[in-house]
Amino acid sequence: MQTVTVGEVQKNFSEILNRIRAGEEIIITKRGESIAKLTALGPKIDIDWPDFYNEAIETNGKSVSKIVVENRKDRF
Repeated sequence: MQTVTVGEVQKNFSEILNRIRAGEEIIITKRGESIAKLTALGPKIDIDWPDFYNEAIETNGKSVSKIVVENRKDRF
């Protein structure tokens, strides 16, 4: 993580934006104190989402509360 001063951000804003787009996180300091962190929006990599549809439980007309109770019986 890179640290830059407020003055450096003002002078080199487009360069700093390019570094952020590349995935770098930048801490901005003012008079030696950290005041902000700049990061890119969104994840740096693609997220491998689970397939919730295939993991869904068939209710077969039962209420959800009954299904939850039945699935918890082995824990008690």
